[in-house]
Amino acid sequence: MHSEISYIGRQLQFWLAFQGVLIKMRFRHLRRTWRYLTHTLTADDAQTMILGCRRQAGWHPLTILTVEDTLDLAREAFGHHPELPRLIADACAHVGRKWMSTSDELNEAIRWAIEIAEEQALHEGIVLSRRDHEASEADSNDGGRL
Repeated sequence: MHSEISYIGRQLQFWLAFQGVLIKMRFRHLRRTWRYLTHTLTADDAQTMILGCRRQAGWHPLTILTVEDTLDLAREAFGHHPELPRLIADACAHVGRKWMSTSDELNEAIRWAIEIAEEQALHEGIVLSRRDHEASEADSNDGGRL
């Protein structure tokens, strides 16, 4: 009987601890929501929101220019100047608007993702038929009719 009560006590203790974690998570979420609504998001808030929405948005960035990483490297070059954080933040925003990658990184990432999807389909018994180049041309020439 005593072990049964201690087992129930441990289960109750675990459940209460779990509920406490859920409440803390909900509170943080509500605090971020409030900051978003009042335009007072911190950088950490914004990063948490972006990372939390990547899958739903279908975004899977391979490289990200961050102010923090750039500032670290700039401080190695220039030391700790009080204006450096602002200058680097402005410069990163400018580069983010203007940057155009000249390499084939994105296409390589897309090809790799397609290969992984093909392997997963094979693993799940799903048949994906590769279209050869000639079939693609024939489809485009006759409006896709066979």
